[in-house]
Amino acid sequence: MSQYKFKHGLAVMRAQPFHIGHQRLVNQMLTECEHATIILGSIQESATRRNPFDFETRKKMIQNIYQKTADYNRLTITGLSDINNSKEWGDFVIRFLKENFPDLPYPDAYYAGAEYDSNWFDGIIKHICLVDRTDKNFPLISATMVREMLKLGDPNWKNFIDPINHHIIEEYFDKKKDVI
Repeated sequence: MSQYKFKHGLAVMRAQPFHIGHQRLVNQMLTECEHATIILGSIQESATRRNPFDFETRKKMIQNIYQKTADYNRLTITGLSDINNSKEWGDFVIRFLKENFPDLPYPDAYYAGAEYDSNWFDGIIKHICLVDRTDKNFPLISATMVREMLKLGDPNWKNFIDPINHHIIEEYFDKKKDVI
C-alpha cells in the first residue's frame, strides 16, 4: 500500500512570482501525492503588469526550491497557454496532460489556494484540496501583493519569497521595471 493519500496531484497557477503560499500548496501536494504536477498558466504572456515573469523564470523559481529535495523526482513542472473559454479550462488542462504526459496517471486530486481556483475541476477531478489562504497561522499573501511591493520598492516582498529566489526576482524586475 502506498504511503500517499493520492496517486497524482495537480495544481495550476500563474506564480507571478512563486511565493510562500504557492510553496505551502506544493509542499502539501508532495506530502499527500505519489506524483505532483504544477502547470504554470499564461505562458503566452510576460513583461506585463499582471504577468511580469516569463515561463522559464517561474519554472526556475520552483526548481530552485525543490531540485535538491528527495521529492524532486516526483514533481513535474510544465507550462500552458490560456484559452478564452474558461468553462472549458478544466477539460483543456486534462487533455493537455493526457497528450503531453501519457505516462502520468489521471489526476485524482486538484490543489488550489481558493475555491474559485478549483471550480474548473469540479466533476473532472475526484478530490479538490483547498490550502486555505486565510489560515491564521500563515501570512495572507498573493502574487499581486508581492508585485505591488516590488513596484513600490517595498523591501518586505522578501518576507514572502524563498530567499533562494531573491536574486532572480531582483534581476528580472530590474530589467522590466519600466513595463511593470
